[in-house]
Amino acid sequence: MVQQKPINESFDSSNLLFFLYKWRKPLLWVIAVAIVGSTIVSLLLTNKYRSTVIMYPAATNAISQALLTQNRSSMQKGILDFGVDEETEQILQILHSNRIRDRIIEEFGLEQHYGINPESKYRLSKLHRQYENNISFRRTEFMAIRISVLDTDPNYAADIANRISDLLDSTKSQIQHERAKKAFEIVKSQYFKLTDEMQQMEDSLTELRKHGVQDYESQAEMLNMQLAKEMAANNTVGVQRLQEKLDILAQYGGAYVNIRDRLEYEREKLSLLKAKYEEAKTDAEEVLPTKFVVNSAFPAERKSYPIRWLIISVTTISAFFFALIIILILENVKQNFPFIASKAKTKRQQGLNTKDENREINDQFDKQGEPLAFSSKNGTEVKNANKISEEDLSVISGSIIEQIKKSVLQELSQQNSQNDSTSNFQIQTEKNDNQMDKLFTNTNLLKMLFKWKIHLAVILLISILVAVVLSSPIVITPKFKSYAVIYPANILSYSEESETEQMLQFLQSRDIRDHLIAKYDLAQRYKIDSSYKYFQSTIIYEYSKNVKISKTPYESVLIEVFDSDPQVACDMVNDIIYFFNEKMLQTHREKFGEVVDFLQQRLDSKRAEIDSILIVHDDLRINCGIIDFPNQSREVVRGFLRTVDGNNAAANINTKEVLELKKNLELYGGEWIFYNDRLYNLVDEYSKIKIDLDEANMDFNKEITYANIVSAPFPADKKAYPVRWIIVTISAIGALLLFVVIVMVLENYESLKKKF
Repeated sequence: MVQQKPINESFDSSNLLFFLYKWRKPLLWVIAVAIVGSTIVSLLLTNKYRSTVIMYPAATNAISQALLTQNRSSMQKGILDFGVDEETEQILQILHSNRIRDRIIEEFGLEQHYGINPESKYRLSKLHRQYENNISFRRTEFMAIRISVLDTDPNYAADIANRISDLLDSTKSQIQHERAKKAFEIVKSQYFKLTDEMQQMEDSLTELRKHGVQDYESQAEMLNMQLAKEMAANNTVGVQRLQEKLDILAQYGGAYVNIRDRLEYEREKLSLLKAKYEEAKTDAEEVLPTKFVVNSAFPAERKSYPIRWLIISVTTISAFFFALIIILILENVKQNFPFIASKAKTKRQQGLNTKDENREINDQFDKQGEPLAFSSKNGTEVKNANKISEEDLSVISGSIIEQIKKSVLQELSQQNSQNDSTSNFQIQTEKNDNQMDKLFTNTNLLKMLFKWKIHLAVILLISILVAVVLSSPIVITPKFKSYAVIYPANILSYSEESETEQMLQFLQSRDIRDHLIAKYDLAQRYKIDSSYKYFQSTIIYEYSKNVKISKTPYESVLIEVFDSDPQVACDMVNDIIYFFNEKMLQTHREKFGEVVDFLQQRLDSKRAEIDSILIVHDDLRINCGIIDFPNQSREVVRGFLRTVDGNNAAANINTKEVLELKKNLELYGGEWIFYNDRLYNLVDEYSKIKIDLDEANMDFNKEITYANIVSAPFPADKKAYPVRWIIVTISAIGALLLFVVIVMVLENYESLKKKF
């Protein structure tokens, strides 16, 4: 009777050592073959040399802010400051851009260098894969950036690494200059527009000066002083001449003061705008390095790939453990499947018994093919079969029959022993199954799979073939992926969201989606009937599957589009960026338009108030003769008190006019002071509102973009969907699991039927 060993035996190192010693020869053979094979393979691999550049990013302040701005805050970084996490992420994203990749591929002829066939169907995909395998960028533990290049030529590797480092400056400057040039054009337009306006005001002042208005306040003071003297001297001609000048001053003085004050404010504004003009020009035309290179690349003396000792070690260890697993499986089969082992043993034993019987029979014949000597009935030895009598023949036949019976009985005994062993094993298995009714073990699973092995193989083969057919272009249309990586620009946060998050929200807006659906007729491309009940939901679902917008680890935005036509996918990415710029521009113009309208209303209100005050001023000047209240009051008091200087001046004072002017000053002087002060305040407010309005108009009319394109889209040459090996693998695994479940149900059908 065969008895099973206990399932849960304690395991110690002695058992492992004994097991390894038992199988030492196969294990040593496997290790030897693994060492020899891995050595040969590692020697066949081409040597590659690594060159690296280590650098730190510079602070991302604009050149103008670092060099030209005088009132730089303490929190603002200077030109010699190192960058932090944000700058490092930006540099890493730029290093991964297709601008640098395409320049390197073109300048160093990597397509030919990597041995890629120009006529290959997937030329670009293979080229980009080789580029990514040999060139890598990562952040070090010290927050620096490492550029690593692997190549079969050490000089080539060093040149590529250093060239990538150089292209970083030009690429980042190019991205920034695209934005800075547009900003410079805006500031330039405003600067020269303001210059022209100031020139017009200067021309107006020149015309007023031709009419005799040189300096309103000084002229008014001097003319009033002289008028008082002439009036004191009773010089009618002089008074009349001065009165004419005062009339001219009264007529053009208000305009002169208004234009002069506006011109003063415009000069201040021009000074600020000129500073911005110089800053924008510097940002648009000048270039500063965006990095601090710590280590430049140099040709390596020693290869970096392959690491042969590592390949040999890993291969040998893997082969050892793999062989160990195979041996454990074989041991487990012998232990848990004694029926299989005994069956094989029985076949071998039957073969040996048959050989022994044949050997015994053959031994009974001599080399000439004659039987050996037999004993006759009377005991005499018979050596020739031809001389055997009938009586002796019957004795020989009986002997042979006895031998056959003995052989048959022996075989039956062995079969009974085998049946007993099998029966005992089945009984023991049933007992174990009864004890572990709900416990699923790997032994039972192996038994079941072995029993249904043919069915399993057929089902797996069918599932693989079906998956291959279903994933073929006949059933699933291949799709190509085009993508772009962009950074936000000219965006101001509305609340606590970052600029990247705001860009994501706008890119996922309904307006952009509807523009794309309409322009590319996505309903027809996605084969959706417009009369379908759930047309809108369906097309939005298909759009979300084929257009994906997400944030990268480097705080940039990744736009991915899948389509059956690679050129259409590329065009859709470009249009998403274009519609995003239009959407942002429209949104900003709506808000700046509101600001412009509000400021224009305030400016018109101030202008109307100024005009009303100027009317009152003109009335006081013309009808009441009040031109400059402080100076006129002083002179009237002197005339009234007869304290005018000069020989016999007091006697010549025109008392009547002095009294009349004194009366007007007393009646209307306070009003003149009120309106005069109010006029100056209004002119000040008007100038400030005009400055704000000009800035709002500049923001409203500017034509700028809101995305810095780091990696521009291009038509793909290799499909991105479906990934057939994944479909086939998942289908095979799913079929296997389903098969196991069904077989388990079939195997346990009777027991389940009894229970339920």
